[in-house]
Amino acid sequence: MKLIPAHALARALEEEIPEARIARVLSDAMAADLVNRDGSRGPDHKTRLAAAETALAYRVGLPIRREESVVVNVDPAGSDDIKERLARSPALRRAFRDLLAGM
Repeated sequence: MKLIPAHALARALEEEIPEARIARVLSDAMAADLVNRDGSRGPDHKTRLAAAETALAYRVGLPIRREESVVVNVDPAGSDDIKERLARSPALRRAFRDLLAGM
């Protein structure tokens, strides 16, 4: 059975980089500090947050990403109806803006 390239890479990485090493790197990143302009040290919150999010993603998975779909039946003769819908719906305005930007 031939491996898919992504699976082959995953297997090679698994052999080359043990999970304990990855855990150590994440642990170190969660304790990251930075040097301020005045020479003092403080927590690097951006790095710590990214490491915590990565660790949580591996432990419990990523949250579901939600998307809003807008379905519109446009009748060219009913432009007043379209104006009313656009006035009421920020999602519809975004969809129209994106559509026009792509032209």
